[in-house]
Amino acid sequence: MTTTDRTLDGPHGPLRIRVHTADGPARAGLVWSHGGGFVSGDLDMPESVQVARELASRGVTTVEVEYRLAPSDERPDGVHFPVPQDEVRHVLASVRADVSLDTGGRDWSIGGASAGASISASAALRLVADGAAPRQVLLAYPTVHAELPAPSDELAAAVVGVDPQRRFTPETVRSMNANHADGATDGVFAGGADLTGFPPTCIVDSERDDLRASGAAFAEELRAADVTVSYAVEPGTFHGHLNEEGSAAALATIDRFAAFLLAD
Repeated sequence: MTTTDRTLDGPHGPLRIRVHTADGPARAGLVWSHGGGFVSGDLDMPESVQVARELASRGVTTVEVEYRLAPSDERPDGVHFPVPQDEVRHVLASVRADVSLDTGGRDWSIGGASAGASISASAALRLVADGAAPRQVLLAYPTVHAELPAPSDELAAAVVGVDPQRRFTPETVRSMNANHADGATDGVFAGGADLTGFPPTCIVDSERDDLRASGAAFAEELRAADVTVSYAVEPGTFHGHLNEEGSAAALATIDRFAAFLLAD
């Protein structure tokens, strides 16, 4: 495959992307955003580059987005909503307009992992309202609600014994999301919103992950809105399993995404 780093003239300044194209015929296109709690992450983490490379090897032209990050102790001058969402939407518009990028005749999809999934879902919601919806949405272990929904009994049992460093309490999620939103409420999170016209969506959750409550609830909300949904839980996994480079679970999730993208 071919990998090219580019810098776009973004809506909030220079915006770095990385484009992965297959050696053979392209069959689809995806704009992909990494996770990191809105405060960390980059194009080089496996959750970003592994997904992009593996999908490109399957014929999906994949564009990684290095969106701007929220404030943290290490980065007190970070940004808030809607900056990352603006950047994802800008990348989608840019690649749609770039005739040199082949997607096999299909429109572009968008997606991401964890916080990147949240940004992608809210971007899709805005794009639907603007009449520019992506073809599909892919979400890996997303947090798409301002408040973490209550876990099912099955999920509560699945996270028993998980290392506390891997856990997401309702308070942790509330604080993380508030840092991203900075007081904004409208359009920040797709969970609980009017999902009429939302694109077909594929959600893959980690089994032993508190955030599965958000992904599962969002899948039900999408079904209630008559949106086509593919929902799966990757067995035995913890939050962020796409960061396990070359693992069977990570590759299985990427296969699920590829199958969804390439289905007729």
